[in-house]
Amino acid sequence: MNLTLLDQNFVWHPFTPFTERIKVLPICKAEGIYLYTEDGRKIIDAISSWWVNLHGHSHPYIAEAIGKQAQHLAHIIFAGFTHEPAALLAQKLLEHLPSNQSKIFYSDNGSTACEVAIKMSIQFWHNQNIPKNKIVALKGAYHGDTFG
Repeated sequence: MNLTLLDQNFVWHPFTPFTERIKVLPICKAEGIYLYTEDGRKIIDAISSWWVNLHGHSHPYIAEAIGKQAQHLAHIIFAGFTHEPAALLAQKLLEHLPSNQSKIFYSDNGSTACEVAIKMSIQFWHNQNIPKNKIVALKGAYHGDTFG
């Protein structure tokens, strides 16, 4: 199997035009701070693949916890449903936040979190019947995949 060719034929990568083919680096394994390529190279993951920057790839404790949770309940849509780990984590997080915070809104990454914050702010002022619709942003900065 040629992973690069397979990818080029079937994957549209984030942050690229639909018609553009980008050069990808096939990764077959990740551990700690390292990525391992198909051809055996060991590369430091300086980007941390966005979601593993705190603990690295394939952290044994996290992998075990994910495996246990997946055997019980891997995923449900959070619109109209809930589950115990999410509710308990929200309760624990609120214990560490200022007293004027009463709810937790989960987001799966930083760009989506920015978008949610922008939309919540717009909705808050709309609900107050106060016409505020300007968002301060850094020119050229990254504030979300779509809306921001």
